[in-house]
Amino acid sequence: MLQRFIMVLVVVAIVANGWTVEPLLGAPTKAQRTELNLISKDLLKAGNLYAQGKYKESGRLIRMVQGRLEKLAESKDPALHRLMGGTINGLKKAHALLEIEGVELPTLKILSPTDKPPMPAKPTDGKVSFVKQVAPVLVSKCGRCHVNTARGMFSMANFETLLKGTPEGVVIFPKDADGSRIIEVIESGDMPRGGLKVTPDELSLLKKWINEGAVYDSPDKQANLASLAPNTKAGEFAKVEVMQATGKETVSFSADIAPVLVQNCVNCHGLARRPSGRFDLNSFQRLLRGGESGPPVLPGKPAESLLIKKLKGTGGGQQMPLRKPPLPTPVIAKIEKWIMEGAKFDGPDPDQSMGQVAALAKAKRGSHEQLSADRAKLAKQNWRLSMSGVQASEVESKNFLLISNLGEGRLAELAVTSESIAAKVGEILAAPAGKPLIKGRMTLYVLQQRYDYTEFGSMVEKRAIPKGWRGHWKYNVVDAYAVLVPPRNDEYSVDALIAQQLGAAYVASLGNVPTWFSEGIGRVLATRTAKDDTRSGKWDEALAAVLAGTNKPDAFLEGKLPPEDTNLLAYGFLKYLMRDSKKFGTVLEQVAGGAKFADVFSTVYRGSPDQVVAVWAKNTNQSKR
Repeated sequence: MLQRFIMVLVVVAIVANGWTVEPLLGAPTKAQRTELNLISKDLLKAGNLYAQGKYKESGRLIRMVQGRLEKLAESKDPALHRLMGGTINGLKKAHALLEIEGVELPTLKILSPTDKPPMPAKPTDGKVSFVKQVAPVLVSKCGRCHVNTARGMFSMANFETLLKGTPEGVVIFPKDADGSRIIEVIESGDMPRGGLKVTPDELSLLKKWINEGAVYDSPDKQANLASLAPNTKAGEFAKVEVMQATGKETVSFSADIAPVLVQNCVNCHGLARRPSGRFDLNSFQRLLRGGESGPPVLPGKPAESLLIKKLKGTGGGQQMPLRKPPLPTPVIAKIEKWIMEGAKFDGPDPDQSMGQVAALAKAKRGSHEQLSADRAKLAKQNWRLSMSGVQASEVESKNFLLISNLGEGRLAELAVTSESIAAKVGEILAAPAGKPLIKGRMTLYVLQQRYDYTEFGSMVEKRAIPKGWRGHWKYNVVDAYAVLVPPRNDEYSVDALIAQQLGAAYVASLGNVPTWFSEGIGRVLATRTAKDDTRSGKWDEALAAVLAGTNKPDAFLEGKLPPEDTNLLAYGFLKYLMRDSKKFGTVLEQVAGGAKFADVFSTVYRGSPDQVVAVWAKNTNQSKR
């Protein structure tokens, strides 16, 4: 019964992950049977981890499986080797799939129960020798995809499968090199892929061998090609690293290329559970890594880049995008120019989703009015998601779009209050006069009760809102909003709550600053704009306790403390920094001008944040003694 259950799980792995494990029947010894059974179970576990997207964990398990299987394969018992065949093939497929996901694995020895020491080549009477001349070329240029694995349902594992060809037909016609598919795809540049190339001499050799009759000069047509060329290593795909743009490029990936990929390619190559061709375009990092055919972009070489070939319809198979009109020539030309200029990245994070990269670029380049309109659409989407069926009231002002279930009268009052608070915040932070504080305005979701707030966190942000919160903010260029619940009594001040969220979001909008910096400023502004806010006293009291109870006060800089402890320490630290308004203003001014926060902070305060935190914590603790 247990063995039958294992077999069912193996079938699941075959369907989900594309690798197989042979049923364990009749191994020569009990010890060997037990070990192979355990290896197969671990291979199945690795397949399940892969299916869950846990590629690193799957890779670690595959390394262990590989070592144990290679040790077991040291046995010369033919029966054991026959039994191991399916497991070995499963390991090969696992290697191929994980390498596509960027997992580095030790070189996989070509193990096969049918592998035998290569037989001496037969005399060829002056003709090209398959064993001595052709096999090394095929292994070095095609081995990664078609000897070690069978990508595209085409295997060159041995001469027999090479002649069999693909499901569409044979690829070699003896004495007709020009009519042979294998020559056609090499001459067209479609194959090999991933930066590998067949040299003119190698191509002439292959054509000569085919025209001479495609003679095989070894007794065993099932001998693995890698065993025929033991000193030849399968070529590696080119490794393309992320290169940051310098600003001198004429084509922007974020603004010019990412939107094209999102609109035309990501549905098949990113959003799908199993991207077509294992080619995932959901981030720039994955774009460079490529799929089964290796990296699609070779920086500086647009004509050799598979992405350009597929877009132009010269890369074999169907022209991309699939089932859509070809991209306009000027669009393809722009992608070619981007590759020629080094295929560089100008976004904030190469692991960020492609859609977010494109949206950020659009938001940065768009006008205040355009961004306001886009954020209004997002606000309505978020409202429908979190408050389905609840009618919303909306009020627009210079700095805000207020959307609420409180009613229009109360919302209009809050709009006036919010603009008054915005003026105070702008004055304290020396914001440019006459302009909205935040480009594209800020959305204020004003919710009637705590339950509504919880629903917003759950449905929109996919997280639980901490119990003590009555408001929070978000800023990422594409969107800028605050969510808040007005008080029903004197529990806290709505003015302070608005100032806290607006001030934090405004500072975040200036440049790439740490969240603790923005959050700390927001809380300080809450105490400065509404001195009657009861929360400030509670913050000070809780801050003293947190500071006294931690041996490493700078841990909040990296978010290594609970959220509220982090926010309290940030609040205390920013109160300390903002006492010197000149230094603090210099930091904001230079960050707004494009300078790096870490560099500016270290220059102005003559020390890194952790060093200055140590001074603040020491002084604070001493003053309380």
